Amino acid sequence: MKYAIIDISSSSISLLVAEGEKTFDVLLRERENISILHYMEGKNLSERGVERLGGKVGEKKGERVEKMKEICRKTGVVKCYVISTASMRNFENFEWVAEELKKRAGVNVNLLDGEREAYCDLVSNERYKTLDRAFLVDIGGGSIEICDLTRDGPDALTYLDFGPIQLNGKFVKNIHPDEKEAKEIKKYVKKTLKKTSLPDKGRFATAVLVGATNRAVYDVYLEYCDETEPAGEKLIEYDKLKKLCRHLVRSSDRSMLVLKNAPEKIYTLTTAAVILRAILKHFGVANIVVSDFGVKEGYLALAAGGEAEGELSPLDEIVAPAPAVYAEEKKKGKKSEAASDEKGKNGRKSAALPKEKNGRKSAAF
Repeated sequence: MKYAIIDISSSSISLLVAEGEKTFDVLLRERENISILHYMEGKNLSERGVERLGGKVGEKKGERVEKMKEICRKTGVVKCYVISTASMRNFENFEWVAEELKKRAGVNVNLLDGEREAYCDLVSNERYKTLDRAFLVDIGGGSIEICDLTRDGPDALTYLDFGPIQLNGKFVKNIHPDEKEAKEIKKYVKKTLKKTSLPDKGRFATAVLVGATNRAVYDVYLEYCDETEPAGEKLIEYDKLKKLCRHLVRSSDRSMLVLKNAPEKIYTLTTAAVILRAILKHFGVANIVVSDFGVKEGYLALAAGGEAEGELSPLDEIVAPAPAVYAEEKKKGKKSEAASDEKGKNGRKSAALPKEKNGRKSAAF
């Protein structure tokens, strides 16, 4: 059976199509860059932002989401799940956004909380447990997940409710942090890590980098070091990463380096690299591996195994409500807006991933 996972993040909409049941072959990956941060009004996603994701009211064809659905139809996908993590968790008007995407693009957004996001990372990367004292780190736009691969159970997962987006807002005045701002970011990360239950320096020997942001850091790393991507395991040398971080903080051509290799991360990549170096230094880890698998692959494994109770999104085409009808519905909806906002804060619907079991299922991609 062919499955698809569409992931709406802070900088893109990405698609994974894979075929199988217990093990999967990846058929294709697709990505549409869109920085929804540009469409924020305070802590709410604007009408224009929803249009860029799901299309205008009354249009037959949507925008980014519809393009991904069209690829799914052409490749014969049977089951499609749409997920989102920290990017939408931080919307105060998430309930409205989700409802509009359902009307305009016919998708049901499964919102993963931080623990579920970390668990998906873990499920898709369990093969790295064979490495010497390994841990996973996924630096998302609005959160960081750390998984201790030497342990089992809920205590193996740690979720930090900030990412490059929040730290940019807190410490950075321009696009990239300067040296002083980078030091403040590193101090903040170190202080936060000390407050967690994570082990002290010396417990870990290997870091496994997961997620689109870490992959973007790797792409910039290859360009900076003038290296080609290897056919086998992807590795980063810690000393070279330190030099890259200094370059991203100090050099006048840093923006060109990022734009050439990861343009969708222009506003967050330098901060993400500073965060990554601070995490590695905190644990005293110099062995660094880059994984191709992350939340989408983990969610697919759980969904295909019946262990994730997410809502499917139909792949048939949808016509959004006509403008007149939409305007009337929006007018009626204003009366219940306050109640909806309260519900969004206290009872957001998330994909229910399983509790820890003795034998976790892992997709062999």
